[in-house]
Amino acid sequence: MSPLITTIIPTFRRPDRLKKAIQSVLNQTYPHIQVCVYDNASGDSTSDVVKELAKSDPRVMYHCHLTNIGAVENFQYGLSRIETPFFSFLSDDDLFLPEFYETAMNALKKFPDASFFSGAVVDVSDDAEVIDIILSRWPENEYYSPPDGLLEMIGKYSNWAGVLFSKDVIKKIGLLDLSLKAIDVDYMLRAAACCPFVISKTPCAIFVQHLNSYSRINGLKLIWPGWSIMMSKVQENVHLSLETRKKVQLKLLRNLQKLLFMNALRSLEKKNFEETESIIEIFVQNKGRKTTALLLALAVKVCKAFSSVHALFLSLLNMRRFCLRRFRVAHTESEFIKNIRLMLSGR
Repeated sequence: MSPLITTIIPTFRRPDRLKKAIQSVLNQTYPHIQVCVYDNASGDSTSDVVKELAKSDPRVMYHCHLTNIGAVENFQYGLSRIETPFFSFLSDDDLFLPEFYETAMNALKKFPDASFFSGAVVDVSDDAEVIDIILSRWPENEYYSPPDGLLEMIGKYSNWAGVLFSKDVIKKIGLLDLSLKAIDVDYMLRAAACCPFVISKTPCAIFVQHLNSYSRINGLKLIWPGWSIMMSKVQENVHLSLETRKKVQLKLLRNLQKLLFMNALRSLEKKNFEETESIIEIFVQNKGRKTTALLLALAVKVCKAFSSVHALFLSLLNMRRFCLRRFRVAHTESEFIKNIRLMLSGR
């Protein structure tokens, strides 16, 4: 039987993590798949790792660019070559859980007009500590139609690591917007603006946060000015009524302010005061959260002047993270967490 699903895996110099990522796709209980690995001219053992896996499983395809075309462009390259009815993205440092595609295909069969499926994603640290279960705080609804799905998605984070798209999505919204760094957020929001979709709180993928991940390296670049571009695009979206556009704009603005504030805290933590000051300037320029901007400016001055205050700030931040993690994963069974750690072992 011809493959029905293509997994797009862009990669650059992470052969060990990539091997785990590919194996997590090959281990799916749903067999009608192909894995397309797009190597951004790694020049290391990446090609050997992929070719070795391809020897034992012909569902693995490999393409190596002559030069590094960039991370965003590499995702675009894979997306532009989709021929199967369904596709999904997998970063080379993340993993699929074994029943992801089977769960997704069953859900899409149940709701045949849905254009994509979004499953829960387990957000973990590099030492396999569970940080959050993304999608766990969504309502109990399975099916969302526009614009309700879009409004829900903006308010509650979704991660495309657990998303299976129908090729129909490409026909409706096109390819990725290369002017943005946060290509995943933009693509999900554009899809939700005009396509019905279905969700499941069943964990389907593992998103790994580590020091060299794309999100950590890019930091503020993922948020600004991309978020303002996304807000402008809402105003031009013909699929949305004027009233919905206003609601979406307001939700995106609140989301932006929250993301900027959290990024400012991370910058302070790393003593990256220059980036914190850049965030303060964004708050000031956009005439929002003046009190927040003043407090952040004060925090920068005090942390610069007194190392003991910075140490206290770190302690409070770590305490906050610990409490949040305990709250978010309190309902998660210990056996499930144990299995997640087993999957990540050997990294």
